[in-house]
Order: sequence, then structure tokens, then C-alpha cells
Amino acid sequence: MKKRFIGKKYSIKNMYGKDRYILYILAVSMCFSALLFVLGILTLMGVISFAGEAIGGTDFLIFGLLSSIGPVGFYNHLKIKKKKDIENQLPDFLLEISSSTASGMTIYDSINAAARGDHGRLTSELRMMSAQLSWGISIKDALNNFAKRINTDSVKRMVLTINKALEIGGNTSAVFEAAAKELDQAKNIEAQRKAEMSLYAMVIIISFFVFLAVILIIDKTIFAAIFDLQDQMDPGASIGGLSFGHVDHNMLKNTFLSFVIVQSVGGGLLSGFMIDGKLSSGVRFGFVLVLISFLVFKFMF
Repeated sequence: MKKRFIGKKYSIKNMYGKDRYILYILAVSMCFSALLFVLGILTLMGVISFAGEAIGGTDFLIFGLLSSIGPVGFYNHLKIKKKKDIENQLPDFLLEISSSTASGMTIYDSINAAARGDHGRLTSELRMMSAQLSWGISIKDALNNFAKRINTDSVKRMVLTINKALEIGGNTSAVFEAAAKELDQAKNIEAQRKAEMSLYAMVIIISFFVFLAVILIIDKTIFAAIFDLQDQMDPGASIGGLSFGHVDHNMLKNTFLSFVIVQSVGGGLLSGFMIDGKLSSGVRFGFVLVLISFLVFKFMF
């Protein structure tokens, strides 16, 4: 009997959990982007014009792209940063619980005592956990609810380990101390991976700027000479038996801009994925590179 391969299902709920704010941001940004795309297409078709053609159809298309990836990218960055800050505070919290239980306190009293201290962004989560325990919720359920709110692999593994150890019984203090060491080890490995992969991300970003500089140099030298020669020659004239067709500067600019935008989005996504290990983290890098490309082409090309 053949085993069926069950692939991982990707959906907004699986990626973002029960976070409603991401849905609101996606809805607003996509509606605004669709409006900008429609304006860009109509402007390119010559149906409408804005500010004496100072703002072209390509500008609206770029604005639409920026508005579709920018809000979501930076919101995800802030959300991931908050989770990282919480994870960085967890080892100290677990060691505090370990010390408290070793001195004879119960886990319930240890968590309540820790919730009254200052643990940075973890403090609000500890107070919520303490409140749930005061309502009669078990420690296992309180820890599971905490793991669902943070929704990271390291926290889920930590909660699963602690719950299994508490079910089996034994030295509670040693359980929390082992969980703290595991988180510290995982954090060190992640920091080492991030430091190594950041070098490759920098190579990609530098390559993008080199590519952008090469296009500018070609435009200011080779194509500038071609355009000057084209202006001086009569239509249909030839030099040495070679005839020169008309080269549209705007068409050439839009062609180069298309190349650079593709490079910006692809390089940004890949750079963010290498640094943080998440493709969503690369969205903000893509936003910044697309914005730089647009400004360079708008004022220097």
C-alpha cells in the first residue's frame, strides 16, 4: 500500500495565526495598491494625466508595488522583533523559576513572583500567565496558551519539554534549568548562523548597487552619445552605410527600470531570508531597494 504524501498547507492562518491586524493591513494595502495600479495603467494608456505628466504611469505602478509590500513587511519586522525580545528574556525567567522552586516555592508562586519583576517585553506575558493561573487554569494550559501567543518553534519546544517533564515528575528546578540552557544554546546557534549568512546577504545587496551603478554609467556614457548623435542626424540618415533607428529614451528608461525592480525585489527577498531565515523578513529589504531604485531613476536617469 502506497503512503500518501501530505504536504504542508500554507494559509494566512498558518502563517500569521490569529493576528487580525495583519488581515486589516493586507486588506487596506491591497485595495490601495489596486487603485494605484489602475491609475498607472490608465496613465500609460493616455486616458488621464497628473501634474502635467510630472507623475507618469510607471510612477503609479511603483507606488502600487511599494504600498503592497511595505506595510506588511515592516509590520512583520516589528512583530518578529517583539518575539525575539521575548525569547531573549526567557532564559533569565526560567532560571529565576528554577531558583525559586529549588528554594521550596511552588511553580504557581514562582510565576507570580516573576510576574511582579521586570522582564522587558516578557513582563506582560508573565502577568497574563499569572492571571490565568489565578483563575484556576492549570500550569500546562497556561504554558500552552503562552506558546500559542508567541507562536515560535523554540517556545513551542520549550513548553512541550516542560509539560512532559512536569507530567513525569521529578526535580522541577532541574527541568526549568535545562530548558533555559536549551534556549541559550539555540539562541547562540541562531546568532552564529545569522552572522555567517549576513555576509552572503551583504554580497547580494552590494551586487544590486553595482548593477544599478553600471546601468547609470551606461546611460550617461554610451546611450548619451547615441542620443546626441541621434539629435544631430536627420531621420533616415546613415554613417558609413549604417542606418540608425530612433531610440526612445523613455522606453529605454522603463526597460532598465524593469530590470532593476526585478533585481530589487529578488535580492531583497533573498537577503532577508538569509539573515532571518524567513521569507517575510525579506519583504522590507525589497521595499527599501525598490524605493532606492525608484528615486535613482526619477532624479538621476
